[in-house]
Amino acid sequence: MTKKKISQLVLSLPLLFLFIIGCDLLGKITSTKSGSGSSSGTTAQDQPAHGQATINLMEKDIFIGDKLNTSYITWLEGYCKAGPTQLIIADMPLIPGQFTRSIASGYWAAQMFALASTYAGVFSSHFDMEELVWFFENQDQIYAWWDRYISAILSIMQKAPQTTALIVTNDEPDRCGARLGYAIQSRLASVNNRVTLGDVLDEWAKIRRK
Repeated sequence: MTKKKISQLVLSLPLLFLFIIGCDLLGKITSTKSGSGSSSGTTAQDQPAHGQATINLMEKDIFIGDKLNTSYITWLEGYCKAGPTQLIIADMPLIPGQFTRSIASGYWAAQMFALASTYAGVFSSHFDMEELVWFFENQDQIYAWWDRYISAILSIMQKAPQTTALIVTNDEPDRCGARLGYAIQSRLASVNNRVTLGDVLDEWAKIRRK
């Protein structure tokens, strides 16, 4: 090998070394960005710590159609992790509005009867009221809609041990608070020590206890 070629080889080695280092650093940077991007939006938002708070969920935009508002659920999880939070699950007079926006419009008492009966496992279509027949023909949709909501609350409570739940508020005649309330309480059995049924009218509760 001539002296000229040896000199060229010696001069090119540092450049080759710098090129290899540059490629390695670029690969690490790309990998880091890809990893952080893949998890973006999948975890609850970090939020400032807060004192005792209460959230009435039926007052919120908890649903988009018959699906959950995932952006709100993500925010709610972060908020519950940030401090002690009581969730009011079923403010009974507010449920028909959510039902109308998510499932179908109708007479509020028929909506409540269909929801409570469906979630409590009462499946039937033997009713004279045409509206109830439609509701009971679509129980799968009604059950899935409400159970997505209750399942989300359960998940949040499991992840945020400072979170408690009050199931039923403002129960009134024909709102079926006891029937719906006991069904929700059963679904939240794994966190039952942090769940309160609330004040429900006792007619259906008495039947259930027999």
